[in-house]
Amino acid sequence: MAKKLGYRVKYIPHERIKDYIACYRVIYEGKEIYPPAALRLGIPLNEIWISNAFKKYEKYILFHEIREIVHRAEGYDVDEAHLLALKDEKMEFGNDDEWKKMKMEINICPVEELLATPGIGKKLAMEIIENRPYESIEELRKVRGIGKKRFSALRAKFWCVRDGN
Repeated sequence: MAKKLGYRVKYIPHERIKDYIACYRVIYEGKEIYPPAALRLGIPLNEIWISNAFKKYEKYILFHEIREIVHRAEGYDVDEAHLLALKDEKMEFGNDDEWKKMKMEINICPVEELLATPGIGKKLAMEIIENRPYESIEELRKVRGIGKKRFSALRAKFWCVRDGN
């Protein structure tokens, strides 16, 4: 779909884009659409950047980015478009095991998955999200409120791309 729209997909070293996993700066329906991060990253026009660490999940990530672009063109702000793209993603891939595995990566997992983990409440889930990105699942140990028991529950459920899973 990205090629069909005239967009170039580039795989970027994870270190450079780890705070976003993917980002874009494109012309869609005559409008230049990009999140603020695109300018900070220096993304050229009509490019979608994806962390090379997430290349395996390209189809899901590109789907999300394209849906976010469409929603931005419809007039939604960055955060609203992102949330709508997450819903679109779930509708499209909700039964796909590989997509489900990707959504359990600690740097992109939704808050609902964290809240469904024993011992993780809203405050701690938000603390985990605010401390992203994690270079390793072990870095969760540094989050205040995560002791051995909570860490064990998190490690059993989530993974980190940098750990090689």
